[in-house]
Amino acid sequence: MKNTSIGVGKLVLFSNDPEAASAFYARALGISFDRADGERRFEAIFPDGMALVIEAAIDPLPEGKRELSLSLKVPDLEATAARLREGGVETGSLGERSGGTTLALKDPDGRAVELWGPPAASIEAPKEAPEKPVLVEAKAEIIEPPPAIIEPPAVIKPPADIIEPAPAEPPAVIEPPPLVKLSAAPETEEKPADQLESKAAPEPEAPKESKPEIPAPPPMMGAPGPIISAVRPTVACSQGGTKISIHGSNFVKGARVLVGGKEIANPWFVNDTMLKVEAPARAAGSADIVVENPDGKRASIQFAYDDGPTITKFTPLEGSPHGGTEVLVEGKNFQEGCGITFFGHFAPDVTYVSPTVLKFTTPPHEDSFHGEVCVTNPDGLSAVAEDLFTYRLATPVVQLTSPSSGLVDGSKRVVVKGVDFHPKCVARLGGVAASVTWKNDSTLELITPRAETPGPAILEIENPDGQIGKLENAFLYMAAPTPPLLVEVKPDRGYCAGGQIIRLYGNHFEQDTIVRIGEVRAVTRLISRREIEVELPPRKEPGSVAVELTDRDGVVVRREDVFAYESRPAPRVDEVTPRNGPMTGGTKLIIEGEYFDDHIYIRIGGLSPKQFVVRGTTRIETVAPPSREAGHVDVEVGRGEAGLFVAKKAFRYDASPPPVIESIAPNKGSVDGGTGVSIEGKGFVADSVVLFGRTRVERVKFVSASTLEVKSPPGKNGEMVDITVKNPDGKEAVSKRAFMYDARYR
Repeated sequence: MKNTSIGVGKLVLFSNDPEAASAFYARALGISFDRADGERRFEAIFPDGMALVIEAAIDPLPEGKRELSLSLKVPDLEATAARLREGGVETGSLGERSGGTTLALKDPDGRAVELWGPPAASIEAPKEAPEKPVLVEAKAEIIEPPPAIIEPPAVIKPPADIIEPAPAEPPAVIEPPPLVKLSAAPETEEKPADQLESKAAPEPEAPKESKPEIPAPPPMMGAPGPIISAVRPTVACSQGGTKISIHGSNFVKGARVLVGGKEIANPWFVNDTMLKVEAPARAAGSADIVVENPDGKRASIQFAYDDGPTITKFTPLEGSPHGGTEVLVEGKNFQEGCGITFFGHFAPDVTYVSPTVLKFTTPPHEDSFHGEVCVTNPDGLSAVAEDLFTYRLATPVVQLTSPSSGLVDGSKRVVVKGVDFHPKCVARLGGVAASVTWKNDSTLELITPRAETPGPAILEIENPDGQIGKLENAFLYMAAPTPPLLVEVKPDRGYCAGGQIIRLYGNHFEQDTIVRIGEVRAVTRLISRREIEVELPPRKEPGSVAVELTDRDGVVVRREDVFAYESRPAPRVDEVTPRNGPMTGGTKLIIEGEYFDDHIYIRIGGLSPKQFVVRGTTRIETVAPPSREAGHVDVEVGRGEAGLFVAKKAFRYDASPPPVIESIAPNKGSVDGGTGVSIEGKGFVADSVVLFGRTRVERVKFVSASTLEVKSPPGKNGEMVDITVKNPDGKEAVSKRAFMYDARYR
């Protein structure tokens, strides 16, 4: 039988790992590959223009099954074997045949690859440029059954349709340009090259010529036709709608695709190695898929239709978004091992009951509430039911709003309390959408929209699944009130020190009306809707200021320059009555002058009295503090911002008589000290010192000029000590043997 070869413009190998495969062939053939931008596609161009392409398989190639085995000619087989071994490829030993030396390998995808070198007689002397290895032929791993002769047809069949030539007439050694013979044995087990050689007829003895003639390559008329290598999936649903990918080479944009003789509208041209279409409805059975390029060249491959699954019933139709709902799916043609895609994301475990019944439990879900359910059989056929199941939330309940009233102008912040509020819920107040902020499932915060008229409004809270909770009379819209009216300020002047009481007169004043004088908020007291009493706040600089009123709804009324701050003069002392008193203090004094107020301070002899009372702007009442020395002292009256007035020698402390001790009780105490002792007598002062013997008491409580209270210091058992009271002027009183320490006291 005559050996038939065809010219090849491009050979495409689909690979699970195109990076590893391109590295393998680069070492085996001594060539380099270029990688297509953004794709797992590698291409090498031979000197004659033929291309070897290695491209990532769309679907993983099944283990142990390949469309092709390759026989490649290399100029120096031993050098090639050494190069492969350096790259970590196990090469085995070289074999001999009449046509030359051979080496059997497998590429990273498991294809059988035979490298062979011509006999020594056919190897030419080196030329100026070293000859690159070329792709010569691709042959089947199994050479039976007998092949059919392939003539050049109008429609070029894919590699799966090209049959190996008869073994009785083996291919002759062909020098470049390269030719390829394509034959398929995709379903047969791969066999070593030496077993294939054993079944082949003996090689005819090569003619003894010094230089064999190189036959001319067959002519290539125009662009190569399309080649279909695979279709994924391999079976489509008879109801139609299955998305299929057609893989191969030499596809052209604008190519027609026919399935079972029916042309597919708008096939998607992905690139020259892939087309995508949607299979039409067709009865179960086989059908041809035909790809026809615009030049009329065709390729075809057989494809199968089968009855896919069908969903007829779904129970229940609703479930909680928290998941856990057990669902019963009824239909037909369900296969054991089928899966369910739920809402496009989840694939819950499926319980296969029968070809007509499946069970599964819904997973938790938070986003969409209506989605599709898809049942996919192991053969790839599927059935889709859209919007068949609904995740149903609990119905929201609105309980109260706070505050529950506001102006028709809107923009009031309101807190809503209830249960089962969803984070994506919406709110409507009086039928108008309101801006809402979700806090938790029981609390919302919304901003009231503007209302056309005053009156009660219904509040609606709607969860994303469409369930609505309502509260009647949830909010009361009120008409905007009349803003406050300021007519007069009395007095219209005050001191920078502040503290004065002024009054504002006008109308529409309320309890919560805010008053600001010179931008400073003041303390107020509502007298009536027409009068407010205000305590003047202090100010650093004198000058005219504005008075501003703000009502409860934020309405502001402002009048400029209706009040003026003035610098207040320093207080002045004209007279102090009486003009003298004892050093023990306690003398009641009346200080008369001008410009007194509650912000003044007083010092007598440099000491501040415990308290004083301002009886108006011209009179102060106080009590003279005790003094350590007798003589005249100054009386000072001052105010922070206004300064200090000093009345020189306005009061005289008279020398006090010496103190007198009349009684001591108790007259006995603990040796550890701490016994409370009361000393009665005369002429005691605040700074009087008390001694028990020679030991000074740490703390003396001045009760009055006639009473001192102390705690006894520690002493010795049975010791009787003197008690001494010494005033700051040096005068003292001594009570001899007045206190005894007794160990019996504790």
